[in-house]
Amino acid sequence: MTNNQQLSAPDRFLNREISSLSFQARVLEEAGNPNNPLLERVKFLSISASNLDEFFMIRVGSLMYRAKDEDDELSIDGKTATEQLELINARTAELMENQQSCWAALKEELKKQISR
Repeated sequence: MTNNQQLSAPDRFLNREISSLSFQARVLEEAGNPNNPLLERVKFLSISASNLDEFFMIRVGSLMYRAKDEDDELSIDGKTATEQLELINARTAELMENQQSCWAALKEELKKQISR
């Protein structure tokens, strides 16, 4: 393999969609960080949910069209639209579960603040 081929090998690149979901997970981590003020944590959770909605409307929507049209163009990391959708599905299931857990914990903390 030539040096140029090594530099452009798909395994050297991150998938754009998965990278975006990783960022959303980091935003959600801030919602769970007790060092942040309570209402800021709620705001981080809200941002995470809003961004995930937009991600599905824009990015997942376009991948679904590509998969439906059997567009076999590969992403920079060498994945088809269908493969990316499978990865996204697994990753977002975990992310949404974490959002729900975070919201349950934040609601309890908000109730404690109100009852003081």
